[in-house]
Amino acid sequence: MFQKTRIRLVTLNVIVVFLLLNGLGSAVYYTMQYRLYSQVDRELEKVTERLILDPLPRLQRVNEDAFPYNRQERKKFGELERRYVLLVWDGSGEVMGTAFGERLEPEDFPGFRHMGQPDGIETLSVNGQVYRVQTVTMPKKVIVGNRPQVSSQFQLIYNLEQEQKMLSSLLYVVVIGGAVSIVIAMVVGLFLARRALVPIQVSWEKQQQFIADASHELRTPLAAILVNLERLFRYPDHTIEQESEKIMVGMQETRRLSKLVSDLLTLARSDSNELQIMPQKFRLDEIVQKCTQVFTQLAIVKEISLETEIEQPLEMDGDEERLHQLLVILLDNALKYTNEHGKIFVSCKREGQRVVVLVKDTGIGIPKEDIPYLFDRFYRVDKMRSRSTEGTGLGLSIAKWIVDAHHGKIQVSSEEGIGTSFLVTLPMRQ
Repeated sequence: MFQKTRIRLVTLNVIVVFLLLNGLGSAVYYTMQYRLYSQVDRELEKVTERLILDPLPRLQRVNEDAFPYNRQERKKFGELERRYVLLVWDGSGEVMGTAFGERLEPEDFPGFRHMGQPDGIETLSVNGQVYRVQTVTMPKKVIVGNRPQVSSQFQLIYNLEQEQKMLSSLLYVVVIGGAVSIVIAMVVGLFLARRALVPIQVSWEKQQQFIADASHELRTPLAAILVNLERLFRYPDHTIEQESEKIMVGMQETRRLSKLVSDLLTLARSDSNELQIMPQKFRLDEIVQKCTQVFTQLAIVKEISLETEIEQPLEMDGDEERLHQLLVILLDNALKYTNEHGKIFVSCKREGQRVVVLVKDTGIGIPKEDIPYLFDRFYRVDKMRSRSTEGTGLGLSIAKWIVDAHHGKIQVSSEEGIGTSFLVTLPMRQ
């Protein structure tokens, strides 16, 4: 699945780069062509105005060798000789002669014929050469050889060979640059797609693992409930007192299932940002005091000593219900994994602009290699022991979410056989 997604991302990236490069290259090419042609057109119009107002220069007959202009013509039109060709036509559509620049070949003349069409500037391709041509239809006195005549139309022709070479070079650079850029886009796209899909793949794997673990955890209590209900049907004449053990087991598994579903719902809502904290002012010392009072009674049953050190008063901003849930999770874990005659110590105090809550026990401890995974969902250090203590492996995940939602930190330190400490640091103002 991820391989197909990676290919689609790379393909989309290459298509976008191709379209952008094509658009940019086309814009550069046509902008350059427009500017070059506009510059040529301005010069054509400028020279044409001079030719309209002034007499045309002496023309060279077709198939006649070149001849030098007189001093006056050389002075007036000398700068035009290298760039332009003047082509003069008579009323019958025949060429009377040429002037300026390099001489055109007679077989090229028909390509420039412009009889019966509106005047203006146009681009013509004649025998593989591209020209910019301005046509002016008007009677004009000219000298062909040594005889004065009257022309019907003249054309000022500019050879675009240099401009075409420039545009061809530009097009070559654009095409080669585009091809190289597409190859680079493919390589970079593959790399970036692989990097971009890493967190998605990790999340997908975690989700799959989460679903598998949740299914397993849900299946166990459901199976226990079903078995005990089936056993009740075996002896329909028995009284409730006779079947009380089976009913009790079913109720225990039902409570366990209810807690598991509630924890799963909490985590699912937190993942979708549907579950939000509701910050308000409250006294954290009172919440800690209430929680420890409840767990003190439970600790007495297990012959565990529970000591507290609570600074009063301790007012802060936060979600009172969620922080109460956090303390219950930490105290419940400490009580579960602390053996008889052990100790649990709870402290709550202010440090600057933060509140620090410490829950420390002398329980069985946690191996160092397991501490980094302690807040993962359904993770258990000892699955057999967790089963006996009715754990779901979701409590510490919820605790981590509550602390993160309050912009705080939770740290764990533990040694096997000595005990575990959870240190929670929360800002006093959200």
